[in-house]
Amino acid sequence: MTKTTAQTARPESWQGARTFVVERKVAECDIITSFYLAPEDGAPLPSFEPGQFLALELDIPGEKDTVRRTFTISCSPTDPAFYRLTIKREPPPPDQPDAPPGLSSNFFHDHVDVGTKINVKAPAGKFFLDVASDVPVVLLSGGVGLTPMISMVNTIVDQGNGRDVWFIHGTRGRKEHALGDHVRQLAAKNANVKTHTVYEKAGPDCVKGQHYDSEGFITLELLQDLLGGTDFEFYLCGPPAFMKVIYNVLYDWGADETRIHYEFFGPATVLREGAPPPDEAAQDSGAEDAGQGGTITFAQSGRTAEWEPKFENLLEFAEANGLAPASGCRDGICQTCMVELMEGEVIYAEDPIIPPDPGFVLICQAKPNGDVTIDI
Repeated sequence: MTKTTAQTARPESWQGARTFVVERKVAECDIITSFYLAPEDGAPLPSFEPGQFLALELDIPGEKDTVRRTFTISCSPTDPAFYRLTIKREPPPPDQPDAPPGLSSNFFHDHVDVGTKINVKAPAGKFFLDVASDVPVVLLSGGVGLTPMISMVNTIVDQGNGRDVWFIHGTRGRKEHALGDHVRQLAAKNANVKTHTVYEKAGPDCVKGQHYDSEGFITLELLQDLLGGTDFEFYLCGPPAFMKVIYNVLYDWGADETRIHYEFFGPATVLREGAPPPDEAAQDSGAEDAGQGGTITFAQSGRTAEWEPKFENLLEFAEANGLAPASGCRDGICQTCMVELMEGEVIYAEDPIIPPDPGFVLICQAKPNGDVTIDI
């Protein structure tokens, strides 16, 4: 789920997918690589909000269907000649070493090179920097969650208005640290930019003050020492465990919740310690009154289950039934969760910003209207 209070106009965009070509491929560290995408037609690119993402349509060998994924744009939106995506190679889950690695990220690292063509939808997303504000900013990221923060800090520098910004980043170590030199150069050249990097464990090849600033984790004590107070706009992005810790650190410190903005692909209630679990939150909000329910059939897996009104959408219902369908923004924008609606009909609380293809459904936003069969 995303949350933001920024109120800026939507950037102009194009309809449907547009062909882009990879112009450059740059390794940022051992496991993270940047891909520079330029439009095949050479026409000027529209701007975007710093923090937004691109939705891609990928033809991956061995996959019968087009794979849809989203990746955050990691460059500045100022007069873009290209869109840069900075992508981490995702290994199998730590607790499932025999499971396959990340499908799309490994496809990019292993098969996408200069000259590769990719179908790209226009920049989208609700998590972005409020460029009209002059309130000091703290950008807090973990791992590859730094990608929207790079776009944000670049934008602040490009604006040239002296807006104060802290770029605070945590990662395991130098081998997984991307774009660190770039951020330090920004801080060295711009008095309003300050940075602090935390390595979980610094190796013998790491130089304090050059590669990192402290060892361990981002803690309340560290933030208090660096910031002195909470009179900032906070932007958060990183793995779920990182997000939960940092959100609660800020909340317990007394930060204004309306000034904590985050990119989080999951139920918001899991971020806050002591908040009701997602099913209770749905019941408390009256969500059970929407939708007509019915029997949900997952065609690929052969599973069938009776719809439970406590769920917000078919995606959450599928996950609760042991399935792991692809998903991204959970806001009905990226279309990563789009699957074929084989039988039945669904309802949307709000019409999707980008409608699904005919005969398909965005399961992150849809509820069943009677018996439904979907291709999962």
